[in-house]
Amino acid sequence: MIIAITGTPGTGKTYLSKRLSKVSGMEYFDLNKYIRDNRLYDSYNKKDKTYDVDIKKLWKLNKLFLKYHLKNKVMNELVKKNIELKKFLSSISKSKKSSGIIIDSHMSHYLKSDYCVVVKSDIKKINRRLKARGYPKKKITDNIESEIFDICLSEAKSLKRNVILVNN
Repeated sequence: MIIAITGTPGTGKTYLSKRLSKVSGMEYFDLNKYIRDNRLYDSYNKKDKTYDVDIKKLWKLNKLFLKYHLKNKVMNELVKKNIELKKFLSSISKSKKSSGIIIDSHMSHYLKSDYCVVVKSDIKKINRRLKARGYPKKKITDNIESEIFDICLSEAKSLKRNVILVNN
């Protein structure tokens, strides 16, 4: 099973991804680190301190995760019922520890997955968290605007991902 966890920086994706990985026994994969380490970007914007990711190179990663694609009827039924995250976590932790991967990144929704968890958060929390990370003011503003306009959620839906929305 592949679970992509996406959302604006500062929403709590990494915390949730690592927690879910621990509870489920599924592998944790830091997509942002992989992008940097394997130079899946066109350039680095020094002013904004961001990488301009090459989406075509990113899509090629789908082959890397093929072995994790599983069709799980129980999970599909729970998602159809629009369950809460707590029930989602509970169902995974009670299920047999199986081959699976949690992909953590604000860009993970670009990859094919069985489920795409979009993490949302209050903009005051995001602001506080990004300031604590030392993000430049413009980058904080850009990320808050992304959260307000639901960029990750909109992109995930337009890519026809099996979306589970989580408010953190």
